[in-house]
Amino acid sequence: SLSLFPLPLPLPLSPPSPSLPSLSSISLSSLSLIQPSLFGHFVPPPETRSPDSTPQTSTSLLLSPPPPSSSSSVDPNSEEVVYKDGVVVAGSLDGLISLLLPSQTHQIEQSYVFAFVLCSRLFIQPHQLLGRVTKIFSSLQKQQPSSSTDSGPANKIVELLSEWAEMFPYDFRDERMMRSLKDVTQHCASLSPELRRLVGQLQAALVKKLSVLDKYEHILAQVNAVSMERLINPKTQVNILSVCDSPQELAQQLTHIELERLNNIGPEEFIQTFVRCPEETEPLYRDMKKTSNIEAYVEWFNRLSYLVATEICVSDKKRNRAKLLEFFLDTAAECRKLNNFNSFMAISAGLFMSPVTRLKRTRSKVSSSKLHTIEAFVDPFSNFSTYRHALVSAFAQASKSREKMCVVPFFSLLVKDLYFLNEGMSNRLPSGHIRFEKCMALARLVSQILAYKETVLPFSRVRGVLNYLMTIPIHTDDELQLASFEIEPPENAGEKKRFQELRMLLGSFGQRIGRSSSVYSPTFPPGSLPFSPIQEET
Repeated sequence: SLSLFPLPLPLPLSPPSPSLPSLSSISLSSLSLIQPSLFGHFVPPPETRSPDSTPQTSTSLLLSPPPPSSSSSVDPNSEEVVYKDGVVVAGSLDGLISLLLPSQTHQIEQSYVFAFVLCSRLFIQPHQLLGRVTKIFSSLQKQQPSSSTDSGPANKIVELLSEWAEMFPYDFRDERMMRSLKDVTQHCASLSPELRRLVGQLQAALVKKLSVLDKYEHILAQVNAVSMERLINPKTQVNILSVCDSPQELAQQLTHIELERLNNIGPEEFIQTFVRCPEETEPLYRDMKKTSNIEAYVEWFNRLSYLVATEICVSDKKRNRAKLLEFFLDTAAECRKLNNFNSFMAISAGLFMSPVTRLKRTRSKVSSSKLHTIEAFVDPFSNFSTYRHALVSAFAQASKSREKMCVVPFFSLLVKDLYFLNEGMSNRLPSGHIRFEKCMALARLVSQILAYKETVLPFSRVRGVLNYLMTIPIHTDDELQLASFEIEPPENAGEKKRFQELRMLLGSFGQRIGRSSSVYSPTFPPGSLPFSPIQEET
């Protein structure tokens, strides 16, 4: 058997502790064995590690004097920053915040700003962080002589806010953030014409980003509404070949959808969703924005996997099923050529779902070499070493290419890496310092998925194919299993028992979907959906 899952695999996540935000909200922690998410299928549980098992970092420089030797801990609010080989590795919250507005002799890198603002929400809410930064700015302004025309502090805070708004625009959907931003920028704009110009650019860029997000959420709501409307009418017959019979074109349209979903995930969502928060910071999470864009992306992965299985299992002719199976194998291969690893994995998961893998007569008509190729690529051996090598190669090729190339990583594995990185390192050192090394490690992982998400693809969108992929009804696990039994009868006692149970529960699958009387029409009423995805072209 070519099934990737001959034996049940344990779930990768241990039961969450009361202080850990539940992953069930994005359908990653409670996956059944027949669900297509590769995160649930392929990832074995790691060895349990203590959050504080990471070796402590040796320090080489303290910007402020250490506490008395008789004290075994450091005041977390002291102005202390720890360096190692000239790189920030730890510090108190106030000390790390002070580096966002450095002195004349100290310049801070953009990577520091990204890592700290990204992970600071583990310890302080964004609007509170901006409030502290504003206080530092006010203090620096007061230290200047009244006759001074130096606008250095104002230049620095405008530069910081510009980077913040560029990297984390969703933070500014909070009215408290917008009020603070308005107060600070109005003051800075009054200091010089150059600052007024920079403030104008900041505001225009932020408004544009937030408008794109609002438009995306509106379109997504429309897509979901149409999908639910069609789901209520179960007599819609799926037939993707009537809409798109080219594996290359389908892979291209899937890549458009992947980049659109990725484009609208804020980097802070990864931290807010997957990173453990201590009990004392739990109230902070109730006040933060929901991680709806990550949820939408996970739902898309599962939808594509179930769509593949649905297309194959609803066809009552073996020749057509074999044709569809071959079609999706070729589409997966095209996705791999485009470095669209997420669609590749989603299609693979659908092809290896139980209702599809048991169709031995159908699979016998398909090239075994193609099945083996996919099986080898998604093999979880050595923590997905084959996939990881391919991803590294794709990143290297894209970075060297003169033309923009896209790289869409396997999202669930990225999530797994973030989760276990967080589990393996505590947020603070025994001294009470924030472990900034962890912040940098998390930022590096998040940066991987952000690096190529805004790539403009060289192929056009096909509206009919996009709408079909996002709105055509898909069937549930039980419905797919019932359909599988009806097109290829049960072979053993266990399958026969399951078939009887499903027949009693659901009746005949062919009658449920009106197989003999209904055919899907690829024609969409004018204006039924906007031209989606909405990724801007340049």
